[in-house]
Amino acid sequence: METEQGTPSNQSATVTNSESKKTQEKWKKGGRLLSGLVGSNVLLFSSTLVTCVFTKDLEIWETDLLIFLCIVLIMCTAWMIFQMYFSWKHKNAILYKDGHAGPIWMRGGIVLFGTGTLIMTILRIGHAVEYLDCETPMKIVHPVIQAVFVITQTCFLWVSCKHCVQIYMNATRCGLMVLMSINLILWVIAVTEEARYHTIEIQRYLQRNATLNNSNESEEAIVHVEDEYSCSCQSVCKFLPTEYYYLYPFNIEYNLFAAAMLYIMWKNVGRQIDDSGSQHFGLGPGVRKHIPLFGLVTGVSVLVTGLVMFILYEVGREKAAKRWLSLTTFYIFHVICLGLMCTANLVGIIIFKLDKRSMDNEKNPSRTLDMALLLGATLAQYGISYYSIIAMIATTPFTVLNFLTLVYSLLMIIQHSLQNVFIIKGLYRLPPIYGHRQTEINKLPKYPEAIQESTTEEIEGPHSVTYAPQPQDHVPVPRMTRRATLAAQLKTHLKKRKVMKDIYLFLFLSNIIFWIMPAFGARIMFDTGMEVRFYGFTIWAVITNICLPFGIFYRMHAAASLLELYSMS
Repeated sequence: METEQGTPSNQSATVTNSESKKTQEKWKKGGRLLSGLVGSNVLLFSSTLVTCVFTKDLEIWETDLLIFLCIVLIMCTAWMIFQMYFSWKHKNAILYKDGHAGPIWMRGGIVLFGTGTLIMTILRIGHAVEYLDCETPMKIVHPVIQAVFVITQTCFLWVSCKHCVQIYMNATRCGLMVLMSINLILWVIAVTEEARYHTIEIQRYLQRNATLNNSNESEEAIVHVEDEYSCSCQSVCKFLPTEYYYLYPFNIEYNLFAAAMLYIMWKNVGRQIDDSGSQHFGLGPGVRKHIPLFGLVTGVSVLVTGLVMFILYEVGREKAAKRWLSLTTFYIFHVICLGLMCTANLVGIIIFKLDKRSMDNEKNPSRTLDMALLLGATLAQYGISYYSIIAMIATTPFTVLNFLTLVYSLLMIIQHSLQNVFIIKGLYRLPPIYGHRQTEINKLPKYPEAIQESTTEEIEGPHSVTYAPQPQDHVPVPRMTRRATLAAQLKTHLKKRKVMKDIYLFLFLSNIIFWIMPAFGARIMFDTGMEVRFYGFTIWAVITNICLPFGIFYRMHAAASLLELYSMS
């Protein structure tokens, strides 16, 4: 009777818990919808202002955008300071932490790129002070506020990137979403400034190298571009980069890194799980002592060779006598490196196939975001490659540069595809110890009596009182055989692991050099002039200015993911 009376109460408690979970999940979705609407409106309004500033036909002054950005940056800075103080003051605000969010390499990256952004901001302040007579005061106020914002945001992300906030969740979600929208707008502004600078430089370069019959028209076109680029006191200077131009890649990557970390924090608001106990760090100190010399040597060789080739390319492209040789050599370097990277990715995928492991299917916002960013950014590089392939096939005569460009574009598509498969498979694989333990647990008997009997047989020996002798036909398995088998399996695993660490390090350094070259000015798809002649300068400039920033971001994000895989191996 007691059982019968207790059953309805247990059922009602279960129903109540399930209803509360459903209500909480519904409220979480409602809070995310509200914050998403707030952030999207801030993003769209800011994008409209940016579009007006960079459009010549509309008389919208740059000062209006700077005033708006200053107001929003001050509000975001104040909110981040309040959020850090509030989390420190109220201990019940942060009850859970996401162990997968904000790894050390990502926090180190945000500090590195934040330092570059600060240096660029200081140089921008000096540039504004130098031209104070013809610049608006907002050109000085805005960089100062942005510097304070960068310092505050870097500290905020370092301290709070793992937090799962449990109180005032809607306000926290809205604050994080507005902060993420502002970082995206700052990224759009930086990309637009850099693209505008590159477009003008490429126009100058192509007009200098064009063989026009009328030299006077060529000189007039060059003067027109020079006048368009120059900034006088009577005109509005639209964020013209000068001596701080080479720091723009750091600013661009900083805003993207910050936006990604803020998105993960936004997803973690209200989560009631603690992933800190699910971290796994390899097999032991013996493996951690292994230095992947082969991957280090090959990766550093590619990195150093790439830097040398990049310098020679930048010097040779300005001289007509060396232009063809510098372009051909630069393309050959890309083709060889992409071939090596494709081979490394393919070997890694084969090792993944041979090394059977369990897959981690738990909810992980960081991993989901990594996969989405990798696949999304790949589409941009696919676009450039396919446009280039069509232009090369349709262009006549078919020269050596056409062939190298065609092979380069095809290898770009293959390498991105293989690398995405390799990285995503690696992110979903469980460490070997965890997978082995799960397999052993699944093989245990299902009934407690059987588990107890098997445990008793293992613990009790022939000298135990309760030990029952086995039948004569039962031959015990020698203990050394099992030890030798485990040793052989461990040795095989260590060999695979060393190879994987070599692959991770080689691909990491290779992606770094493939990020450096386009980020700091290598526009090889313009220098040959074949795509420009086929599509026209305007269309090809639009294609590259839209797709290339995502392609550059892909290289840095792939390098970060490979570094994470290396640290987990």
